[in-house]
Amino acid sequence: MSEPEPLSRRERAAGESAPVPTAAEQIAAGDAFDGERLPTAQLERAAFGEHVLPWSPPTPTAPPSVAPWALAVAITALVASLFAGVLLPLGVIALVMSVISLRRAHDSRRVAIWALALAVLSIVFSAGWLLWALPQLSPV
Repeated sequence: MSEPEPLSRRERAAGESAPVPTAAEQIAAGDAFDGERLPTAQLERAAFGEHVLPWSPPTPTAPPSVAPWALAVAITALVASLFAGVLLPLGVIALVMSVISLRRAHDSRRVAIWALALAVLSIVFSAGWLLWALPQLSPV
């Protein structure tokens, strides 16, 4: 009257010593679906074969470049240093930005070197203006 309870998965695994057939063999034999599990896992294995698909993380994107910004600040500092020496800190900022862009591997070295040269030139011009203007100040 009462049916015996089916074996659990552990009991079935402990009792089975025969090699487990592959998904392709199970589908070919017609017994891929044992009634307990959904067929999606078996169908997925059969669709991709028995090999493991290699996974590699996506390549990281390069952070934005600092070199064009360093060049823009250096050009601004150079133009400003032709008229006034009080913008010497702008040249120092351009110098620091160009050194940072030289240290970064993915930044354009050519642009960073131009930014460095123009930043040094703007510092020289600003210092020249300040050295010219300081002796002309009247003592108070």
